[in-house]
Amino acid sequence: MRHFDFKHTALIASLLGGVASIAACATGSGSPATTGTGGSSGSGTGGATSAGTGGTTGGGSDGSTAGGTGGMGTTADGGGTAGPSVCDGAGTRILAMGDVKIDNFEGATLDLGWSAFADTCQPGPAPACTTTPADAFHIMQVAGGAAGTAMAGHYAGTGARSPMMGGYGVGAAFNAAIDKAAMVYCVDVTAFDGVSFWGKAATAGAKITLNFIVPSENAVKDGGDCVTGCYLHPQKSISLTTAWTQYTVPFTDALPASGTARVNGKIQGISFLSNDASWDFSFDEIQYYKGTAPTGPVPTGMQ
Repeated sequence: MRHFDFKHTALIASLLGGVASIAACATGSGSPATTGTGGSSGSGTGGATSAGTGGTTGGGSDGSTAGGTGGMGTTADGGGTAGPSVCDGAGTRILAMGDVKIDNFEGATLDLGWSAFADTCQPGPAPACTTTPADAFHIMQVAGGAAGTAMAGHYAGTGARSPMMGGYGVGAAFNAAIDKAAMVYCVDVTAFDGVSFWGKAATAGAKITLNFIVPSENAVKDGGDCVTGCYLHPQKSISLTTAWTQYTVPFTDALPASGTARVNGKIQGISFLSNDASWDFSFDEIQYYKGTAPTGPVPTGMQ
């Protein structure tokens, strides 16, 4: 699949959980071998229970009459949207039961869908970044994968500013869907129950957040539908151990830090987020699952 370069601000706002301001020194980048992912998109409008009369851009987040007249959303959709979704019709690629693979890192190079961002930009006189440049750290493909495999993904660095410090933390994201050239923006994941992955951290108890990039929360400028109150993606916090461990996250367990967005059958990608000033975590064998997630490696031939 050809991948579109997401705007990383989509993921930053998920880390902030609704905080309005984002550090001006963030510039964003992908890993050198990637085209980047970074964002998400939107399909929700404020509820299927009432179209409302609040305006053509949509509005209410709870399905009340405060919702706008435009849109195709349900009561669980989060951001206000402008009319039909970019994921309508041919805008969504439907996944079959055999399409389980997200990534197993066994390719010759890092998949082009990956990108990373890190707020390592320190306050100071112009230029704003006086020490480590913003987004200087990249996700790497390294030897020693989970479940006996050869390779894994690794993301590490130091000097990040968390939301508590006025920054936006760090994250590594995978674009599973958006290809603007092909006019595809979502994958339909209704055949599956959730996402499984293997993970570990350098420090026991380090927390990461699995963030589901859903269409209802991606801004229009980033290839989504959302026009207001965007980027509040459904997510699940996970505590890692220092040994490879498998984790399963049902779509139904993913809740936004604020707002009402849920995984309603369509996603654009996933991301692994951290608020730690120093972070060091690995992940591997990432796949969709139905029922009970398989414990072995993702078959290399799976797509």
